[in-house]
Amino acid sequence: MGRFSGFHSSLWAGDFAPAGLWRAIAGRGCARLGDFPAAWVSGPFAVRVKMIATVKYRLGQFFHALGASTPEGAELDWVRGLLSPEGMALFSQMHPAEQQHSLRVAAILRGQGAPPELLIAALLHDVGKIRFPLRLWERVLIVLVKALFPGKAKQWGQGEPRGWRRPFVVAEQHPAWGAEMAQAAGAPPLAVNLIRRHQDVMPEEARVLEDRLLRMLQAVDNAS
Repeated sequence: MGRFSGFHSSLWAGDFAPAGLWRAIAGRGCARLGDFPAAWVSGPFAVRVKMIATVKYRLGQFFHALGASTPEGAELDWVRGLLSPEGMALFSQMHPAEQQHSLRVAAILRGQGAPPELLIAALLHDVGKIRFPLRLWERVLIVLVKALFPGKAKQWGQGEPRGWRRPFVVAEQHPAWGAEMAQAAGAPPLAVNLIRRHQDVMPEEARVLEDRLLRMLQAVDNAS
């Protein structure tokens, strides 16, 4: 470690991240961190370029969202027209960046002729995150780890949201939490199912309406 040890301890301790997380990432060796290190060291050049592009794109999305403000005016009126009062109360508790992201997804889907159930799902698909609001470093961490070590991000997302695993649990389990909240707020069953499934791996063929709508939601969500 040498001259970098002080950097590691300051970066991952205190206000930034707990020491346990650094041990999980670095203390056990790169070979145990999923498919990224092997692909980076020995994989095709195109794989490495794609990984760099993914990280850059996701971080760009994140930092662009930092200055987001809550919707107002005509945008807010449109949201109110779609959501029940209970659903609107949930939407209002979301982080401003997540409100703007969800509104952007819903607006694009509206332009594609999406039905109201899909628009409601778009507006509330990330509402489960309000159960355990995340700090800035946790948001950055999720972006990086999901881009570089997706297998580890999923593994660390199991269980209870405690300690350094908390942001990964929120990232992994917020669809189920959000579906529960949306259902309690009176959202249509189709919208509830879309919220619950919005991070699921899609089958190759979307045979039923719900799968087709889910594919639309995922495509716009991932690109926004």
